[in-house]
Amino acid sequence: MAEEWDITRKTVGTVSIWLGTAALFVPRALPRLLGLDEEATRTDVALPLLVRLIAARNIAMGAALLVTPAPQARRTTEVTLLLTALDAAAVLVARGGGDVARRSAGLSLAVLSTSAAGAVRWHRR
Repeated sequence: MAEEWDITRKTVGTVSIWLGTAALFVPRALPRLLGLDEEATRTDVALPLLVRLIAARNIAMGAALLVTPAPQARRTTEVTLLLTALDAAAVLVARGGGDVARRSAGLSLAVLSTSAAGAVRWHRR
């Protein structure tokens, strides 16, 4: 179980850092790729700041997962999965209001499901 946990910790940490880094450097392109309205990604002045704030959080959480020894990283992994689930839920709510594309909502639902399943699985152990 310890080896499986270590693999999960490193995978979640690495993915968080890569996604955060991408969002940090292309804060308008990444939301567009995820289905945000193209016009909004070009004209919304707050979008780059918000995306970069989320990117910084992802990078910090990913780094925390990678540098924390496996036995102590459990809580950090649970928090990371919870934050991911909350992000995905926010996108789904925005989809309900017609603010994001269907593919973005679908991707968010997949992320939400995976995060929820991961959190439940690791919480039970």
